[in-house]
Amino acid sequence: MKNNVLVLSAGRRVSLVKAFQKAIADLSIDGDVFGADMKPSMSAACNVLSKSFVLPHVLKDEYIEELKKLCLKESIKMVVPTIDTELLKLAEFKQEFKELDITIVVSDSELVIPCRDKRLTHELFDEIGFPVPITYSLDNIIFPCFSKPISGSLSQNIRILQSQEELDTWDVPKSEMMYMEIVSNQEFDEYTVDVYYTQNSELICMVPRQRVEVRGGEISKGRTNKELVNLLKGPMSKITTAFGCLTLQVFKSKTTGQIYGIEINPRFGGGFPLSNAAGARYPEFLLREVFMEEKLSYTDAWEDQLVMLRYDAEVLVSNG
Repeated sequence: MKNNVLVLSAGRRVSLVKAFQKAIADLSIDGDVFGADMKPSMSAACNVLSKSFVLPHVLKDEYIEELKKLCLKESIKMVVPTIDTELLKLAEFKQEFKELDITIVVSDSELVIPCRDKRLTHELFDEIGFPVPITYSLDNIIFPCFSKPISGSLSQNIRILQSQEELDTWDVPKSEMMYMEIVSNQEFDEYTVDVYYTQNSELICMVPRQRVEVRGGEISKGRTNKELVNLLKGPMSKITTAFGCLTLQVFKSKTTGQIYGIEINPRFGGGFPLSNAAGARYPEFLLREVFMEEKLSYTDAWEDQLVMLRYDAEVLVSNG
């Protein structure tokens, strides 16, 4: 029986699926990497894989049953979600898949829920002893302030508001936004931290990477930095319901060293290829832990100050 891996919503995640392909080859696992998307023929990642499949939208009633059928038919033993909207539903059903010998790489619902609502994320940061920026209620805002949706990604609908009048005329659902003190790029450096948790929620690796330049909400230039590890490891080790890769977003003061937690996304992030290239090979960790039943130990054996400079590349499909 093969041990195949399915990457959901594969989209443009060519680097991620190739990392899983390399891990399978390096570990001599009898398996392959497949992709799923709503339109695989137009997915760059799906077009570099041997097989890809159409799945219904994750919010459709038939999604879970279609995913189960696909896994059983194609001997898929590991499912890797990549977008926020997949996480909660898959977390709710991951035990059912486990009973079929299929591992879904997702944290428990108890963690996914607060990570999807940024107000609850701040409460989570408080619980683990992680400082956060000051937040305001809608009727008690100090301007200027920073505003962002309580859910969402890719920096959509974020804005600095200068006055109550500007807020009043902003055409967004006000109660679904979060308001907080401004943490400026002039005073703070921004980092995303790729954190790996075992199936027992043990933190065994973390790679802070500075977001030197961002395009469309995703890192385009970045640099790994080991200085932050000792500052972050303590509070992040208190999370007890995580599994796989989590991406933690923090700001660090350029003058005082003060760190603020901003958000946690319990999935692989768009900038993970930098951590993987530095030596934090989380796809390999997953395969060793799940398929080879290895007990993993903490490691910081990854390259510090490695710089990633991203560029656009193409996947060309004949008769596409």
